[in-house]
Formats: sequence, C-alpha cells, structure tokens
Amino acid sequence: MQTGDRKQSGQIGLFTLAVFISACLVFSVQPLFAKLTLPLLGGASNVWNTAMVFFQAVLLAGYIYAHVLTRYLPVKAQFMVHLCLLAWGFFFLPLAVAQGWTPPDDGSLTFWLLALFGISIGVPFFVLSANAPLLQRWYSYTGVEDADNPYFLYAASNVGSLLALCSYPLLVEPAMRLQDQTRYWSWIYVAFMVCVAALAYRAWIKDWIKPKGTSENTSEKITGARRVSWVVLAFVPSSLMLGLTSHMTNNVAAAPLLWVFPLALYLLTFVIVFARKPILSLEKISPLAKAAIVMAFIAGFILKQWVLISFGFSLLAYFVIALVFHGHLVQRKPDVAGLTEFYIWMSVGGVLGGIFNALISPLVFNNVYEYILILAVALLALPEITQTSKEYMSRLGGYLLAATLILAIYLISGWVGMSHQIRIGILVLCILIAAGVFNKTTIKSLIDGLALIVLTLFVLGSDGNVIMQDRSFFGVMRVRQVPSELGIVHKFAHGDTVHNVQYQAADLRRIPLAYYGHGNSFDRALQLARENQKDLNVLMIGLGAGAMACYEQAEDNWTYFEIDPKVVSMARDPKYFSFLSECAPDADIRIGDARLKIEDIKDGSQDFIIIDAFSSDSIPTHLVTREALALYRQKLRPDGLMFFHTSNRALDIHSVVENLARDAELSARHIYLTDFSEHPHKDFITSSSGVILGRGSDINRLTEGKSDWQTLSPNAYIGVWSDDYSNLLGTMFSKAHKDLIKPSTKQ
Repeated sequence: MQTGDRKQSGQIGLFTLAVFISACLVFSVQPLFAKLTLPLLGGASNVWNTAMVFFQAVLLAGYIYAHVLTRYLPVKAQFMVHLCLLAWGFFFLPLAVAQGWTPPDDGSLTFWLLALFGISIGVPFFVLSANAPLLQRWYSYTGVEDADNPYFLYAASNVGSLLALCSYPLLVEPAMRLQDQTRYWSWIYVAFMVCVAALAYRAWIKDWIKPKGTSENTSEKITGARRVSWVVLAFVPSSLMLGLTSHMTNNVAAAPLLWVFPLALYLLTFVIVFARKPILSLEKISPLAKAAIVMAFIAGFILKQWVLISFGFSLLAYFVIALVFHGHLVQRKPDVAGLTEFYIWMSVGGVLGGIFNALISPLVFNNVYEYILILAVALLALPEITQTSKEYMSRLGGYLLAATLILAIYLISGWVGMSHQIRIGILVLCILIAAGVFNKTTIKSLIDGLALIVLTLFVLGSDGNVIMQDRSFFGVMRVRQVPSELGIVHKFAHGDTVHNVQYQAADLRRIPLAYYGHGNSFDRALQLARENQKDLNVLMIGLGAGAMACYEQAEDNWTYFEIDPKVVSMARDPKYFSFLSECAPDADIRIGDARLKIEDIKDGSQDFIIIDAFSSDSIPTHLVTREALALYRQKLRPDGLMFFHTSNRALDIHSVVENLARDAELSARHIYLTDFSEHPHKDFITSSSGVILGRGSDINRLTEGKSDWQTLSPNAYIGVWSDDYSNLLGTMFSKAHKDLIKPSTKQ
C-alpha cells in the first residue's frame, strides 16, 4: 500500500471510529438513563416516550449547533470549540439522577421529567448529539477520494447506535449493574474525547483538513417543498416508532428491552438506506409498504391477545414502513454543502413525531389513538418513486385540506345533534371522495379509501358500553357497563387488562370479583394472614377500583398506595364503582409512588403487605427488586407476610419473586387458580396467580395441608432483580415456555 493510500485509510478509519464511538454513547445513554429514572415514576411506560422527546429535541439542538459551527467558524476553531464543550460535559459524569428531585403528586409528570433529564444529562448529550453531522462535515474537508459523499459515515453512526441498543437489553442489562454501566459509559466518553483530540491534532499539526471551497459554490438549490418533504418523511417513522413502543410497554413492562426493539429497527433502516450500496433497494421494498400498514393494523389490534406474535408482526411491519419512508428521505438528500441543513430538517421531523406522541396526544386523546392515526397518515403520505418533492407536497397539501374539511364536517354534525353512526357514515363518505379526488387511479383510490374506512371506524367508533374513559401519564383506563343475569356490571380496565368488576345491584355491590373474588388468590392469601394475626395492619400497593376494601374488618387498619390520581378519583366516584364508599368510605389512600410513600410508614408496624401494582399487563419493575423487598420487610413485623400478585400474560413474575425470596432467605409459596366452574359468580372471576412470602416457620405452618399453595422451582436464569439489575428477556422466554406446558386446571 502506498503512503497516500495508507494516509487516506488512516483518515477514514479515525473518522469512522469517532462516529462509531459517539453513536454508541448517544444510544446507550438513552435506555440507561431512562431506566435510572423509573424508580421515581412507578415504572410508567410513558417514561420512555417522554425521554425520547428530550433526546430528539436535544439531538435537534446538536444538529443546529453543528450547522452554525461549520458555517461560521474556521475548521481549526471548530475543533477547539467542540473540545471545550466535550470537556464541559465530562464534569457531569458519571451519569446520575440529579439530587433533590421528587415527582409531583398531582400526576403532571411530563414537563417535570423533561426538566430532570435536562439538568442531569443535558450537557453531555447535547455535545454528543452534534457529532454525526459535524464529523461528516469535517470529513468532507479532508480531500480523500469520497470526501464529497460523507453520508456513508451516517450509516456507520447508526451501526454503532444499533449495536449499543441491541447489546443493552441482551448483554448489558442482564449482566451489569447500573452503577457499573455509568462507570463504563464515562470511560467510553473519555475515549471519544481522545479521538476528537487526535483529529484536532492532525488538523493543527499535520494540516490534513483543508476546506475545499468548491462544494459551497456548486451546491444545488434547496427548495421549501424539499425541506417540508424531509420533515414529513422523518415525522411518520418517528411517530410510528413511539406509538408502537407505547403499545408494547403498556401491555408488558416499562423496560429497556421493549423500548429498544422499535428504536433499533428505526436505526437499522438508516443503516440500510445510507449505505453506499443498500442491501434493499427502494424500488423493491416500496410496493410492500401498504401491505405492511395493513399488517401493522392486524397485528396491533386484532392479534393483540397473542402477545409475542402481535409484537413480532408489528415490528416487522414497522420495519418495512420506516425503511420505505427513510429510503425516500435519502433519495431527496442534498449534496455535501447542504448536509448539516438536511440533518436539521430530518431532526425536526423526528422531534415533531415525539411531541405529537408524548406531549400532544395524551392531552388530546383519551386513548392511545396516535399509533393507528399515524398508520392512516403513513398510508396517505407514501411517496411515489418518481415523484418530485414539489409533486409530493402538492399531493399532501390536498390531503391536508381534505382532512381539515372532513374534521370540520364531523365536528359540525356532532354539534347539530346527529347520531354517532350517521356522523361516521358522513366521515367515511368524505374520505372516499377525498381519496378519489386526490389520487390518480381508481384502484388506488379504492384501496386507500377502504383502508381508511377500517382505520377510522376503529379509531372513532364508539363503544356504547364505555361510560368512562380517561388517560394519564400512567396509561389509559376505562369503565365499561355490561348486562348480566344478575343485573348491570361495571368493568374497570387499564390498557387491555380488566382489573376490577362490580355488580351494580344494591345487594351485590359489596362482592369482590375478578382477581379479588372470594376463593381466588387474594382471598386465599388474606385468609393465611388472618390465621397469623386476627386484626390486621395492611399496606395495599395498587388501588384499582378498590375491591379489596370489602375485605376490611372493623379492627383492621388498611393503607392504600396509588400512583395515578385519576384512578383514585374513579375509585371514589360511586357512579363508576362503590367498593370504597360502601366498604371503606374513610379509606387511607396515599397518592404517589409506593417506594417513596411507604417510607412514611412506621417500621415494624405492619402485618400484611399486598403488592398489586399494574398498568394494563405492564409491571413497575422497581416494586419487585431486592431493595423493594428490603423496604417491605422493614415495615413488617417479624412474622408479617407479603403477597405479590403475579398474573401476567407475557412475563414469568412468580420466578422473579421466588428468586427474591431465596436471596432474602425467606420462604415462598405460589398459588395459581384457574378452575372456577363451581363459583357462584364464575362469569366474573378471573384466573389468577400469586406468591406469598414470609419466614420459613410461618409459611410452613400456615400452608401445611393446603394443596393450593405450592413450592415451585423458579427459573434461575432470571436472576435476582435489583434497582440496577433486571432480566426482562428471561421472564418473557420463561413465561412462553410455561404456557406451552401449563395444565388446564390449577397447579
């Protein structure tokens, strides 16, 4: 290899390494720091979407900084300014949640969380965010053969991002504690500073980076339509990614494993489309986009009971959709002179997607409608291969005008008193007309129109049985009114999971149902606690509709903890549920995260603690950790008991709890009840499982001769969870395996 070739290889290698390390830092800090904040926020699934808004906004700020820096300063000065900012960011290491920040009890957490992220990691993340466009622009000054086309470095950047994201849930999270993760992250940050310092050294001493000057003079003109098309083509995949993430985390768990999957696919599409020779061409993949949108609808809303199948097909559909949109985005990229501006507008689209999903949608919608609405937008916003930016924006402008008119018609028809069915009919007719006017072919119009009918009916279709539906930072809740042989029944659902059921007939309202029915796992656990201690001091973590209040006895002292103020309001309102008003009108309910609020309880004062905190099927992982268990034991009397509700469609929670019990040298018994065919209220009793914990002598004495309570071997691979360690992947596989061999009757 000749000297010139070696020099060029060295330049390319150093730039590629710097881009790669920077991307690893940026996309490993996202799940890492979001997980650090989970214990403050009850494990809420919306933590990730709110975090993504912060990361996208700071990313945009970093791109603007890179644009201004490269446009107005000489190259050597650019290096010095950037090195100074990197040094400033070093003083915020190791990463940690800012001291003295506690969540507000009123549930207004979004902007509080954004401020927490800004104070804690804003500076280092900002300076790292600028590196992708900044390093590419510096590379364009080097004079190597492909200096005029540095976009391949963005592919390398996304490879680093992808590896960091995928390794986090699969390798880092299961094997490494958070404290170690933050320490190693700091070391890698220092390594990146060394790379930039090496580039600066060569720029100053070796004088190998020289502005070429010619690119600026020959740059193509960037039109307004082209800029807007960049924003639109970036907005749709960003919003879909966050919508899919919400759908997954609301129904399983708020954990990095499920945050990472959609984001990893998002990055993978960038790796593919920015590669010098993409392995999937836009011409081949673009015809699959509409089928992918239909698949996303079916997988997300029709197959949702089969969790792993639903998620698998949803992720595959998202990958195809994002790949097509990002392919069209790259097809419209400018030459190197417009590189930093291109990344700014692309980032604007990403930020708008985050703002729509995390900030606007929770205020506007009382359900997670944004995911399916953006699927409809994706259908309309799919570009044609041969369309110019001007033609594309003209078509989108027509659709926007049509959507505005349709929305106006829908609202006006409601104001004049038309029935919901007639309004939907008018809306569908308008959509068909719009699809026919603004598309070129009859077949395409028909396909678009029919698809939008399905999506619109799903989103706006009214369920006449729903008497209350609301949305908070912690998820979507609804109360449904249904008939039964014993009269009207109210059902409380959080996400896709029904948690409470109550008869509305006056003589039946005190009967707990669902998981809490007489003879079910909660009742069996409470019976053991009463054998141990007649009059009970009880801590109940998770209020729901308040069904457990009807198990209180005169000399008992129960304290309830509920993180969501809207759930408390619903449970106290007799027009929805009257468990509290009928059985415990003066119930002591404390709003806020239980890990924080339980600190106020006197040590050694409690007989029984019940952990039943769920958001849909999502679990707050910080309530099932070694530290949480230690806190519970601190509040219990020496012979006190704990009961963990472990019913879950996707996760093996009972293994998590039993591993914790073994680690704490406690005894555990697992109960799993499925056969309620003889129950007087069998139609409204839900199969349930749980684990009771206590001292070995107490558990053996209380469960002796009771065959429902079993000693089961937990899955050791899951490990002992702590505040800085969890293994969600292990619990998913363990649950899937157990479902294959699970008997049809109680274990």
